[in-house]
Amino acid sequence: MSKIQKQSRRARIFFQSLFVLTPIAVCYYWLTVETSYDFLTSFGVIQLSHNIDSYTQLPLTLTTRILATIANLFLCSIIMYALKVLINLFRSYERNEIFSLDNVMCYQKLGYSLFYWVGASVVYGALMSVILSFNNAPGDRMLAIGFEGVDFITLVLGFIILIISWVMKEGYILADENSHTI
Repeated sequence: MSKIQKQSRRARIFFQSLFVLTPIAVCYYWLTVETSYDFLTSFGVIQLSHNIDSYTQLPLTLTTRILATIANLFLCSIIMYALKVLINLFRSYERNEIFSLDNVMCYQKLGYSLFYWVGASVVYGALMSVILSFNNAPGDRMLAIGFEGVDFITLVLGFIILIISWVMKEGYILADENSHTI
């Protein structure tokens, strides 16, 4: 087994582990946040951009926790989509299929998933502000919509990955034409 195949196998197993652990971690976080079982934030393992205290001073109700979990799983689904694409990409590398049209499509899907991530994170931020402030008194509820610098960088990375996929596709087409030339 070549080095590329060994490292691809390790990367694939890592991404498969993340694929399973990500939704579990999201559910655990929202069901335990601000409780005595909240080990993730108390040890600094997870730090969210949403400061719950800025939205409400009230303790989170079970309904709020469930709605926040569902909203976060919506955003998590894009991460899981990208992880699935990465699993397929590294499985292809494991089979020693480096320059294939399937890999080009994987890179293209990864680029698009970054665009989906940015759009969904804007919706997620607005949705979370409503969910977390819903139990506040009327007039104290919030709707916060934001676009941060990280979102801009994510869009740039998405464009870069799409350009790489385009270059790889052109390279694949040239290699395919050369293989048919006598």
